[in-house]
Amino acid sequence: MMDLLEATPESGTGFQPVRPSAFEAFTTFVKRQVKNLSHFLSPLLDTSRAASSIFLCGSWKTGALLCASLLLVPRYFLFAMSATLLGGFLAKIMHLPTAMRKDGTLLYNVLLSALAVAWITRNTTLPPAAIYGMLGIATVYSLLLSAALWHWFPLKAGLPPLSVAFVVVFGTLLTFFPLAAAASAALPYALPADPALPFVVNAFLRSLGTILFMPNVWAGVAVLVALLVWSRVAIVNAIAGYAGGILVVKMLEACGLQWFGWFAGHNYLLAGMALGAVYFVPSWSSLALAFGGGAVAALNVAAVQHFLRGSGWEYLPLPYLLTIWSFLCAMRLREKSGSLLPTVGTFENPEAAAASIALANARFPHRHDTHVLLPTSREVTVTQGFDDKLSHRGDWKHALDFEVLDAAGNACPPGCDDDLSRYYTQGLEVRAPGSGEVLRVIDNVPDNAPGGCNFAQNWGNHLILRLDHGGIVKLAHFTKNGIHVKPGQHVIASDLLGYCGNTGRSPVPHIHLHTQTTTDTGAPTTPFCLTNIFSRNDDTLRWHFASVPKVGARIASATISTTVLGTLAHFAPGIASFRVSCSEGQTTQERLTTRLSETGQYLWSSGGGRFTGVLGLHALQITESRLEGASELLRLLSFAMPTVPFAYQSGMIWEDCVALPAKQHGRAWADALRPYLGHKMQRVVVRHALHPTHHRLQLTASLPGAPAHLPREIELTLEPIRGLTHLVARFETRTLTFTQTEFEATLPGGERA
Repeated sequence: MMDLLEATPESGTGFQPVRPSAFEAFTTFVKRQVKNLSHFLSPLLDTSRAASSIFLCGSWKTGALLCASLLLVPRYFLFAMSATLLGGFLAKIMHLPTAMRKDGTLLYNVLLSALAVAWITRNTTLPPAAIYGMLGIATVYSLLLSAALWHWFPLKAGLPPLSVAFVVVFGTLLTFFPLAAAASAALPYALPADPALPFVVNAFLRSLGTILFMPNVWAGVAVLVALLVWSRVAIVNAIAGYAGGILVVKMLEACGLQWFGWFAGHNYLLAGMALGAVYFVPSWSSLALAFGGGAVAALNVAAVQHFLRGSGWEYLPLPYLLTIWSFLCAMRLREKSGSLLPTVGTFENPEAAAASIALANARFPHRHDTHVLLPTSREVTVTQGFDDKLSHRGDWKHALDFEVLDAAGNACPPGCDDDLSRYYTQGLEVRAPGSGEVLRVIDNVPDNAPGGCNFAQNWGNHLILRLDHGGIVKLAHFTKNGIHVKPGQHVIASDLLGYCGNTGRSPVPHIHLHTQTTTDTGAPTTPFCLTNIFSRNDDTLRWHFASVPKVGARIASATISTTVLGTLAHFAPGIASFRVSCSEGQTTQERLTTRLSETGQYLWSSGGGRFTGVLGLHALQITESRLEGASELLRLLSFAMPTVPFAYQSGMIWEDCVALPAKQHGRAWADALRPYLGHKMQRVVVRHALHPTHHRLQLTASLPGAPAHLPREIELTLEPIRGLTHLVARFETRTLTFTQTEFEATLPGGERA
């Protein structure tokens, strides 16, 4: 083997060593240096994230600016950096979860405790060794306490630990060194003098600075700038919380209460920011909650200052903690969420959370409801809907009735009203609306004559099914001995359950479908929707991902087209090159990268932008998108195929909507107002331009009522392996054509093979 490796071309072995090009060698060198630099910068990033976590923010940029603001008092910066670096090192050698260190939740109490030590020891005569020993003890103490509370609070109390570790450490320091703390409070900070501002503005900015132990307007401005980099919505809610707190301060002062309400403003604004922009999705309701949170925080400040007066503990952020916990506990008791929605998931900032929820509400309004399939393969008409005039009322208002009607809307041939067997729905196959376990079956109730009802046995022959994906379904009014499944049997979606009849409270044969709260017969119904259905209106055939059809709607189950699915499920990871031609004469190039995630999601990226496509049960859907980059192709593709169903019928159309980005001019403040003024959406109507084949899908998307900067129509061609091969976007004044010229297959993660 060594002989082979050492052989040269002249030695006759035929082995030729591959020498990397100069560019590849340079690229390898740069990657190595970036990797080495990342090891050096990692502790600094941890410190930045720790600083940002004080405001429940995960932006390292904001954290870096907050750390930079500490340079106004260099002693603070030195203590904060030393403590977080030591805390990060200890967390690493203790093998504490990396996520805790990376997202700042473990170290921000350490950073605050370091600032407390720096503040208390500003005027002490202790030797440096004692001061740094105190810093080390406070660091270890807050680190261990943070780690313990990080696990205990969410698990046992279901609440965030927030800054409890810092409160305990700082309170202990105040107890041990009351004279040093009192002397330090009277010392000047050597900060620039406060400018002449209105009293309320001055107090608000000083409150922001107080969070970093710098009650100074300029420090507050530095903190404000750092927060603005992260979120304008957070600032709006901080102002609302501060306003609520100051209102209570003025009211209590008018009642003759002597207290330091103005100097505890950091509690009000932090409570407003946390409740209105972090723990709840920004909206008018959350803004009102922020105002109320600030007001309650002020009441808590008054109580804490009264009961803990003179201990030093009255200046700790205890009121902020009590306010957050009390509101979160109270919000859990709500029976309905209404417009006040808790934030679920991880978002870049509150604006992104609000935009995501707004888009999800527009695209998937029934996402929280139980999804069920239409329980028959025939086209049926909805003859009674939700909260209808007959029997779907009160506790049983969420229910649908289906019948087979002819083109004239008749349930049976004319003149056959008295013959039950001539009704189109009598004997109709009833199929499972989802996979699950059959819980209860009643099958011995006789059929009624047409027009009659059996009120003694209201549901007639029925079964109850527990769905595997959650939800309890009842199907009622089967014909006598017409149910073909037994309790305990597991069925698959679309399996035959039995045959429709006219039993129970049923004057004519029909299928009754609802979901309910428990497995008991007669339990209250719950909201649900039908998924993957066609609706026919005049000459229009429309596909719905999820819908609650209205009375009179003619609907049918949509079946998967293997041709369509075969194309959508076989996009290969790779890099596609496109020639971009404009009708005005310009020609450019663009590249589109397709990758596959570990879970099988499609990840498309180009020009700094990206979006994610998920192959679900019924369609390929774009679920996440970031289109801030310069890629025109990616932006057009997001409008052209937000959803592509696996079903196909000639002439079918389907609709979706796409969020419209704010205009670049004034975009920051436009984003701040969007949660309250509404997010702009663009409706997209898509259809198959040609019959799909195994070689390609050709889709046409129209954007009705689109602004001038968006196209009126987009045509695209999708092919197995190569994905998007052709796209034409027609604007009012120009046409853009993207033609794939080259496709280089890669590994799933995007690496070249």
